[in-house]
Amino acid sequence: MTSPHGNNLVNKRISSRKKKDINEQDIESITLNKELEIDLFNIADGCFSPLKGFMGRKDFLKVLEDWTLEDGTVWPIPIILDVESEKAEKITPGEKVLLKNTDDEALGIIKAEEIFRYDTEETCQKLFGTTNSEHPGVQLFEEKGEFLVGGEIKAFPDQHALEDSRNLSPRETRVLFDENGWETIVGFQTRNVPHRAHEYLQKSALENVDGLLIQPKIGRKKEGDYRDEAIKKAYDTLIEEYHFSDKVEFSFFTSRMLYAGPREAVYDAIVRKNYGCTHFIVGRDHAGVGDYYDDFAGHNIFEELQDIGIEPLFYHYAFFCQKCDGIVSEKVCPHERDKRIEPSGTKIRKMIKSKEAPSEKIMRPEVYKTVSNLDKKFVGE
Repeated sequence: MTSPHGNNLVNKRISSRKKKDINEQDIESITLNKELEIDLFNIADGCFSPLKGFMGRKDFLKVLEDWTLEDGTVWPIPIILDVESEKAEKITPGEKVLLKNTDDEALGIIKAEEIFRYDTEETCQKLFGTTNSEHPGVQLFEEKGEFLVGGEIKAFPDQHALEDSRNLSPRETRVLFDENGWETIVGFQTRNVPHRAHEYLQKSALENVDGLLIQPKIGRKKEGDYRDEAIKKAYDTLIEEYHFSDKVEFSFFTSRMLYAGPREAVYDAIVRKNYGCTHFIVGRDHAGVGDYYDDFAGHNIFEELQDIGIEPLFYHYAFFCQKCDGIVSEKVCPHERDKRIEPSGTKIRKMIKSKEAPSEKIMRPEVYKTVSNLDKKFVGE
């Protein structure tokens, strides 16, 4: 099992007694939306190790410019707490601020070390390579407040982003891997229901490691993406029908999708490193959207960065070859393109929406049946 990013798994949970003491204090508060609430708990539980809080100005700018924190540790995505100007004016640097959810429940505190303004357009250009409002990540930043609050956080022990027994923390997955006797673990991140090319990648990677962690990214997505429930149930079916139960663990990583292409590929790998994975599957167009990124930008970036302590496993196009009579990849299949049946995620979603079963050559019938039986399958329905 690999060490956490930065070598120490962060734990920013505090005791129930301290929660009571803080609740009795008359201090300023910030109300977090669901995405910020998720970030708070991901910091607290070590998913974002070595981060101990929301980024201050130096880390924020360094991440945008160099993909590293101020101390040189590779980190590609800003983890930030935004507020509107009216709230920023009420916060004094150095003071503790209560963090609440939209139901007015206390979630934790932040020591507000910095309050600073940032440039949304410049941030989006560096983070996504575009300022086009059609990009869902740009849309997310256009909704944010104009000031950022940086500082270390503490989260209360009885609050979680997702109340589900399979929403495991990095500490829990590490215990699980140890109990399984796994020394090498490959992580597979997904935001889709599985088709047979996904299954092929998972099983190909399993040939070389002790175990597989399938970890869907659960949280805010763009319209037309699969709902979280569809992804969960589809994977339950795939694992039950087509995987060895003692070789696969399934848990959730609660996080928004940013669609940041290569930056998000590195972010996803670092998070899986914190969960205990030694390897991470990077497929075609990882965390991409539209035509904003090259299909293999998520592969190439790992060649440019320093070693981040988890081994990326690169996979190219996988498809059903009618002559090979099975799912194969470009690396091993010598046949012409007209022999291929490619499992296009876009086409599969369209077929499912129109209640048309995809070919069994590209999607397991049991998986299709599970998804088709759901009343709501896609975001926006």
